[in-house]
Amino acid sequence: MLALDVSNINKRFEEKNEQPIIANDHITVSVEEGEIYGLLGPNGAGKSTLINIISGVMLPDSGSINIFGTDIVTHTVQAKKTMGVVPQEVVTELAFTVEEILHYMGGMYGVPRDQRSQRITEVLRDLELEDKRHERARKLSGGMKRRLMIAKAIMHKPRFLILDEPTSGVDVALRQKIWDLVRRMNKEGTTILFTTHYIEEAEQLCKEVVLIDHGRVIRKGKVSDLQREFSENIIAFELYDPDVEHLPGIHKQGVEFHLSITHLDQDMTAIIRHYGRNLKSVKSAAASLEQVFLKLTSHEQATEKHKSITV
Repeated sequence: MLALDVSNINKRFEEKNEQPIIANDHITVSVEEGEIYGLLGPNGAGKSTLINIISGVMLPDSGSINIFGTDIVTHTVQAKKTMGVVPQEVVTELAFTVEEILHYMGGMYGVPRDQRSQRITEVLRDLELEDKRHERARKLSGGMKRRLMIAKAIMHKPRFLILDEPTSGVDVALRQKIWDLVRRMNKEGTTILFTTHYIEEAEQLCKEVVLIDHGRVIRKGKVSDLQREFSENIIAFELYDPDVEHLPGIHKQGVEFHLSITHLDQDMTAIIRHYGRNLKSVKSAAASLEQVFLKLTSHEQATEKHKSITV
């Protein structure tokens, strides 16, 4: 079953006497139930607009969005009950205590009153906020406020969780804790849509991603498939002593040496036999998701520039 079905979404913003801004341009994305799905793109790509439409905060100009088969526009309340959303901005009720905020959120999403206290305890433990239970939100640090935002979103154990830059501005230790929580919730059945500027997060957490730029989908698919498609198809290795006689076709690249692959097994064997114990490291180099993203967005920008010249 599809947890999220985004079909042909369009959204543009118009200012008087200014050129309209196309934020989303015929975007179509589907997320299977049980996935951790990555939504990637540079600043201004249209990610936040799309998230706002998916979560029911903003209406699309055209197109449809279904959450577990429920239309977010025509049945907004029903669809929202299945969702938890962690927005980019830290928005919380600063005058209230952490417990009061979570108690209120539980009530909003239908958590029975007699179960809320236990659920609050579980959430605070998961996010290491137990000692802040009776603290007013305004006294929390930035990282703790970020954790509180996540706590609010998961109080009702949502089937579908949207995390919009959840680790922005947090330290490395907290980022790892958030990753662990995301993985555990996913194992327990929560489908997760994850946006991030940290490409390594998508590589660590997501099986599939969609890349958007200038409001359009430029590529989507499995991370492994994208990496294979954009790999440079080389063997990369480092040497303890680089000043030696090299095999034909070897090229120096920084501290590494590269050989274009003809037949992987034969080429790897030749390198190991020739350099022997002088080898510090050797690998078949697959493209990182960051390299894929940069290549795709650079291509898109070049295409846009070419279009503007030829029109």
